[in-house]
Amino acid sequence: MSRTTRRRAIRAVAPVAGLLAAGLLVWQGSYAAFSATTTSPSNSWATGQVTLKNNTNAGAYAATGVAAFSLTNLAPSATAGVKCITVESSGTLAGAVKFYTTGVTPSVVGTNQVSSNISVTVTEQTAGVGASNILSDCSNFTGSTPVASGLLSALPSTYATGGGTFAPTGSATQYAAYKISYVFNPGPAVADVQGKTASATFVWELQTT
Repeated sequence: MSRTTRRRAIRAVAPVAGLLAAGLLVWQGSYAAFSATTTSPSNSWATGQVTLKNNTNAGAYAATGVAAFSLTNLAPSATAGVKCITVESSGTLAGAVKFYTTGVTPSVVGTNQVSSNISVTVTEQTAGVGASNILSDCSNFTGSTPVASGLLSALPSTYATGGGTFAPTGSATQYAAYKISYVFNPGPAVADVQGKTASATFVWELQTT
C-alpha cells in the first residue's frame, strides 16, 4: 500500500475511532461509579396542649362551668356562704394555674356598691385531690393555701396578679380543689346597697412554664 493510500485510510478510520472513544467515556461516566445514600425520613412537628375544666356544684367537668353562687335577698346580717370547686388539668404540657376574677360589676370601688361589701376568700388544696373526692359543700376540704382574699371589687383580675400553687406536669390528669367563701356584711352605708346587685366570674388559667 502506498504512503498516500495509508494516509487516506487513517483519515477514514479516525472519525470512527473518535466516536468509539467518546462512547467509551460516556459509558465510563454513566456506569463506572458506586454510590450510597442515607436519609432521615418523615420528620414532623406537633404541638402539645393545655386543658382545664371544673366541676362547679359537683356537676360534670366542663371548660365553662356554672355559677357557684346565685344568691338573692341578702340581708345585712353577716350572711356567709361557701362552695368548693375542683379544677382538672388533662393537657400534655406543664404549666402553672392562677386564680383571678373578671367581669366584676359594679367594678368601681365604693361604699354604696354591693361588690365593695362582700368579702371573698379563696383557699387551695392540691394534695390528695381526685376527680370526685372534694364535696361541693367543702365538708371534706383540708386545704390551707391562700389564693385570694379581699373585697370582691378588689380581687386579682389578671393572670399576672392571680394566685395559686397548682402546677400540672402534663404527664397525667391532675386535680386541685378551691374553697370559695364569702361574707356579706355591709358597713355604715348599709342603706345605700339595698336593691342592688354584684356579679363576677371566677377564672382559673393555666399557662405553660
